[in-house]
Amino acid sequence: MTPDHEPLLLPPGPLTGPRLSSGITIAQLDAMIAVVDYGSFTAAADILGISQPSLSRRIRALEDVLGMAVFIASGRNMVLTELGRDLVPAGRRILAEIASIDSTIHAHRNLLAGTLKVAGLPSLISTVLPPYLGRFHHQFPEVRVETFTVEDSEELAEAVRLGRADLGFGVNETVPEQLAALPLKDQNFAAVLPEAATNGSADVLDVADLHGRTLVTLPEGTSIRAVTEGVYADYGVQPEQVITTTQRDALVQLSIAAGGITIVPEVLAHSASFLGGRVARLRTPARRSISVVYRDERHHGPALTNFLQLLRD
Repeated sequence: MTPDHEPLLLPPGPLTGPRLSSGITIAQLDAMIAVVDYGSFTAAADILGISQPSLSRRIRALEDVLGMAVFIASGRNMVLTELGRDLVPAGRRILAEIASIDSTIHAHRNLLAGTLKVAGLPSLISTVLPPYLGRFHHQFPEVRVETFTVEDSEELAEAVRLGRADLGFGVNETVPEQLAALPLKDQNFAAVLPEAATNGSADVLDVADLHGRTLVTLPEGTSIRAVTEGVYADYGVQPEQVITTTQRDALVQLSIAAGGITIVPEVLAHSASFLGGRVARLRTPARRSISVVYRDERHHGPALTNFLQLLRD
């Protein structure tokens, strides 16, 4: 490694703190700048919270490393040498950069800054994520949160694995390689039909409700479509016609408008009563298991660590 490419910091030296590649320690620079700013060794030692002999040792050690003096006596005062005057601006810049780094680290550790990137299947981003995200934002309002949707579990795992997302809301399956999973509550499904319920409450879906009725659902390969196909298999019925849409939020309204039926998570089915439809329970409960996936690493950033803890709680 050539001198032009030596690292700025070397391992801690015997005189407190990290050393620059020249052998100067941060503590020595701090001592020199303090003497300049506060006018005397006595005042500088008081400001730094050390004894005057300790401060004098730091200055002597700095001069030993340089092989030249940075202060000389002028009457009762200590004044900078030419080398000292040249070192002060650079020393200030180094100390300012270190203070900036410390401030940034403090802000992230205390979640006064940072970003949390959340991916998920569209239906989970709209139904499962909001309560958790709301609680997190109230606790850590300074953290910027970014959310985006993916089409399937494979794309979700890839987004998390490549760092496009810190975590992802998906359907419980085999945990992808390099990722860990945190199970959440299962999501129950219900049927939505156009007729208003006669008793004002949700009843049980009957086989007759399925015959001659158009199914409104998502494309094949989605988890909602898979649950829907399982429900039809349980009833021993095949839909006569199918309307396919990629818009999960339109399933309920489309099924009611078309005089058809849709099978959706209960949290999406609740809007049926406002649209002239009714919700029917399934004779055999249908559900999908939800989990959050994240990178299986020893250390996570503070934002992700706290969000995962919120999910566990």
